[in-house]
Amino acid sequence: MKTGTPCIKMSLILICLGLMFIGCGDARDGQRADGRTSITYWRTLTGAAGDAQDALVERFNDEHDTVYVSSEFQGSYSDLAAKLITAAAAGRGPNVTQLGTFEIRQFAQSDLLVDLRPFIEGDNGLDTSDWPGTMLDAGNVDGGIYWLPFNVTVPLLYYNIEAFEEAGIDGPPETWDEFFDYAERLTKRDSNGRVTRHGVALWRITWPYVSMIWSEGGELTDRDYNEVTLNDPVAVRMLTQVQGLVRDRHATAPDTASGGHRAAFQSGQAAMILDSPAAFRELVEGARGFTTGVATYPAGAAGRVFAPGGGGLAMLSYTTPEKRDAAWAFIKHMLSAESLAEFASESGYLAFTEGAQNTAPDLMEDERHARLHAALPYVRGDFSVTMSPAVRNAFDEAYQSIVINLTDVQETLDAANARAIEGVGREQARRSAVAR
Repeated sequence: MKTGTPCIKMSLILICLGLMFIGCGDARDGQRADGRTSITYWRTLTGAAGDAQDALVERFNDEHDTVYVSSEFQGSYSDLAAKLITAAAAGRGPNVTQLGTFEIRQFAQSDLLVDLRPFIEGDNGLDTSDWPGTMLDAGNVDGGIYWLPFNVTVPLLYYNIEAFEEAGIDGPPETWDEFFDYAERLTKRDSNGRVTRHGVALWRITWPYVSMIWSEGGELTDRDYNEVTLNDPVAVRMLTQVQGLVRDRHATAPDTASGGHRAAFQSGQAAMILDSPAAFRELVEGARGFTTGVATYPAGAAGRVFAPGGGGLAMLSYTTPEKRDAAWAFIKHMLSAESLAEFASESGYLAFTEGAQNTAPDLMEDERHARLHAALPYVRGDFSVTMSPAVRNAFDEAYQSIVINLTDVQETLDAANARAIEGVGREQARRSAVAR
């Protein structure tokens, strides 16, 4: 899950531009010399994940004689979101875009995105019967579906197998209670009491703690932001335990300048980290002097409940009616079982539908991929914590204060909740002003 996105500062800009999007025509040429309708796809992700997308685009072009797709890399999720705003004001952006989770609600409510529900349920619809859990609903804004998952990922816990054996621990933690217990048992100190290995290195983003709080039965907000509860008693309890690990030196929260939590794990300075599959190769191949184990996040009192990560696909509202069917054909291609299987095999993201998994049996025989895909039934397709800048920023700031400055957890979350509620009110007021 990404952080530091420019959309934190974009909310007002989006609202102001919202009315400009309506009625804007796609200024790019509609037809190629060969008679095919031309559409543009903007993407993010580099390396294998980027190359795999371009390969899927090339296959689409080879298989379709009426539509041609141009794939254009636009940098990070944040870079892409900023460029979308600039391009949309002139109606010259892409027709289909990869999109992170932060911008879904803002972009949809600013009339930048097309409601895909009529396409999904239409004659040339999309069969989502084999999608896990609530993933179709992840892009739901005010009853419309504006975003469909594509590069899906689930949380992973990485652990130092030799450190666990040394501490007499047989395998990764199955529950959060075990996680906190193991973090203490895995911490090593020298004869002077100086910590030589922390039990866990903490990621300085809040994504892991959404899973932690949900799985323990807590809630941070509802989908419509009528009930914002960043100070839910479960959130207070869990973050108090996290802070306790830091205070007692069982956990460290290194900054990015020092390499962050991943560098601490790779160097053996921490025995566990909470992360995502995106770091798999780095953490397995880069481990120095030990073997990296991989597991899903622990379960809580409510069982295993995982906050999803990754990105998805959206159609831009200035796409002309003549091009929307072409854009939908491309989206369907990217979400086909064959495409998702190919993308997962090449990129490390998940073949998140049953059809995609059946299309790639060799992938599912790989122990790493099998472990990842076993987590899919527990994914809760809900980005409500991140889709509101007010809620997201307040929770992020509170977490930083709690683990870095060791501020009082209850007071910090109470203040954060008040800021979030006030900010949501401003967001809703701006939206109402535009609607008028």
